[in-house]
Amino acid sequence: MQKEDTDILLEMAHDIQDTYGYIPEKEIAELAEKLSESRATIYGALEFYSMFYTEPTGKYIIRICDSISCYMNNSNEVLEAVQDYLKLEAGETSDDKLFTLEVVECLGHCGEGPVMMVDDRLHTQISPGRAVEILSKLH
Repeated sequence: MQKEDTDILLEMAHDIQDTYGYIPEKEIAELAEKLSESRATIYGALEFYSMFYTEPTGKYIIRICDSISCYMNNSNEVLEAVQDYLKLEAGETSDDKLFTLEVVECLGHCGEGPVMMVDDRLHTQISPGRAVEILSKLH
């Protein structure tokens, strides 16, 4: 896939995801046809970028950083508290489609860890209790 085609795909994928909250199979097939690419190529490109989803996600996407600097500041304790609170494992979406929990490699605030992001809102120097408190206000 040429860079120009990738740029077009990314722009179109953002528009689709803004509409549906994820990129349904029907839309992937249409992207493949419009860009004269295979569905596998489209899936490969979408799976490369962590901001695209090919399955429905929760209303709130919770990302917990697990980079070495956050881990050294006990991000694992934050993750455990969030998993216990949400009754989810990393990569899962709650049955009520309210939450999706992800563990990510870096959120770009290595000096302020541990870091948790809820949708586009960043929370730094987060404690397990504070993480649960933030999430409890989202119900």
